Amino acid sequence: MPRTKIMRMIFVMAGTVIGLLFLLFFTACGDSQPTSSAETHSSTASPPADSTTSSTTSPGTHTITIDGHTLTVPDGLTIERWVSGRDTLRMMAVTDDGLLLVTEMGKGNVLGYDLAEDRPQPITVVKGLSHPSGITMHDEFLFVAEETSILRYEYKGAGTIGEKQTIIAGLPSGGHATRTIGVGPDRKLYLAVGSSCNICEETDARRAALSRCNLDGSGCEVFASGLRNTVGFTWQPQTGEIWGVDNGRDGIGDDLPPDEVNIIMPGKNYGWPYCYGSYMVNPEYVEDKARTRFCEATEPPVVELQAHSAPLGLRFLSDPVWPADYQQTLFIAFHGSWNRKAPTGYKVVRVDRDRRVTDFITGWLDEKTGKTWGRPVDIMFADNRMYITDDSSGSIYRVTRSI
Repeated sequence: MPRTKIMRMIFVMAGTVIGLLFLLFFTACGDSQPTSSAETHSSTASPPADSTTSSTTSPGTHTITIDGHTLTVPDGLTIERWVSGRDTLRMMAVTDDGLLLVTEMGKGNVLGYDLAEDRPQPITVVKGLSHPSGITMHDEFLFVAEETSILRYEYKGAGTIGEKQTIIAGLPSGGHATRTIGVGPDRKLYLAVGSSCNICEETDARRAALSRCNLDGSGCEVFASGLRNTVGFTWQPQTGEIWGVDNGRDGIGDDLPPDEVNIIMPGKNYGWPYCYGSYMVNPEYVEDKARTRFCEATEPPVVELQAHSAPLGLRFLSDPVWPADYQQTLFIAFHGSWNRKAPTGYKVVRVDRDRRVTDFITGWLDEKTGKTWGRPVDIMFADNRMYITDDSSGSIYRVTRSI
C-alpha cells in the first residue's frame, strides 16, 4: 500500500478517537441539575388533594402528582397528602396509643390524628396556646413549648389530658420565636431558644443556646452555646449523641454562611455570633484578634449545608421495615430560603452514614419559576411510615413503602 494512503488512514483513525474522547469528556461534565434564575418567589397554600398520580422520572426516582403539584421521591416509596387545610403545622410527637400529635401554631392548638386512619379527622388535644411549636411525649406526660413558657400535661389516652402545668416561665421573647423541646436518654428536658437578632451579642445566656432541665422544669442550665437558631435536634439512636441543625445568619451573600449539622456536646461553643462554619470569622469581627482566637477554639459542624436552606426538623431512621440503605441515616426538612436571589431548600434531604447529603423528596420548589407551594418543617417516623409537616399549606404528608 502506498505510504501516503497509510498515513491518511492513520490520521482519519486518530481524528475519530480524539472526537470520541471529547464527546465522552463533555458528556461526563454536563450539569444535570437545573438552576433557577428567578429573583423572587412566592408561597401559596394548596387546596386539599383528592387524587394522587405517579409517573417515572430519572433513574432511581419517580414523580407523584398531588393536586396539580409534583413531588419527586425515591423508587419504592409513595407520598400522599394525609392532612390538609390546617393553620401553620409545625412539630410532631407520637403517643403510645397511636396518635400523631402536631402543634398548629397559627391557631394555638395541639391536634391529634389517628395513625391507623387514611383520612383522619383532627382531635383538639390542647387549645388556647400562644404560638406553640415544640412538642414531645415522655412517659405519661405531654410537653408543649410556647414562645415564653414550657407546659406539661398528664396524658390520659385517646387525646385527653389533665390540667396544665407551667414548668418553665419567663423565656425571652422576640427575634426567633419558636421553641423546640425534647427528652433525652438521660431523662432530662432539652430546650432550644434561638437568637434575638441576625448577628449581635446576646445578654440572655439562654438565647442562641441549648439548655438542659429536669423534667419538672427545675435546675435549668446552658448545655451548649453559640447556636444561632437550632430549631431541630434529635438523638442518634446508637451513640446517644445530640444532633442538631443550625440556621446561619443573613447579609453576607447567597452562599454564606453554610447552614449546619452539629453534634451538640456539653460545654461546647458553636461560634455564633463571631464565627460560622469551620472557624470562619464573621466580617464584623475580622479585625478583632481576640474574637479570631475565640473562633479557633469553637466546635465546627459535622456537615455543612447549602446556605439559607433553613433546616428545621430532623430524625434518624432505625425502622427495619425501611430499606437497609436508609438505616441509621439522618433525614432533614429544609424549610427553604426567604431572601436568597435564587430560592433554595423546600425539600427533604438525607445524610447517610458517610455524612453525604442527597436529595430525598423534592418538588415543593418549582426550579423553573422559583415559586413554592409548600415548606417542610418536621419529620416523624411512626407506624412504618414517614410523616412530614408543611406549615405553608397546613398539610401533613405521609410517605409509605410501595413495594
